[in-house]
Amino acid sequence: MEECLIYFRKAVHEPLSVPPWSEWWAENAWLVERAFSLVDFVRLRHRRLLGARQILQRRGELPQGFEPPSFTQTGSCESCGERCERVAPEGDFARCPVCRQGTL
Repeated sequence: MEECLIYFRKAVHEPLSVPPWSEWWAENAWLVERAFSLVDFVRLRHRRLLGARQILQRRGELPQGFEPPSFTQTGSCESCGERCERVAPEGDFARCPVCRQGTL
């Protein structure tokens, strides 16, 4: 579990220091399935980086009002953890082309 938590911490605080979520997940899904409960496994599988933040918050490692670094600072989506070279503009904000979540 600690190996996964290390990745989660780095992905949340320093996204460019770790592989994008999809690459990490492809190599480590089996480890997550063994280390976490079924509920957390499903949370991580579908919510991706957002699920990882929720787990870190539950463990008391992130404050409830934590705001991840913005896309413009990191080049990574705050919700799914994927790297995006561009975002599709929609009004005053943009959407990640991978997960379609709004980003700044």
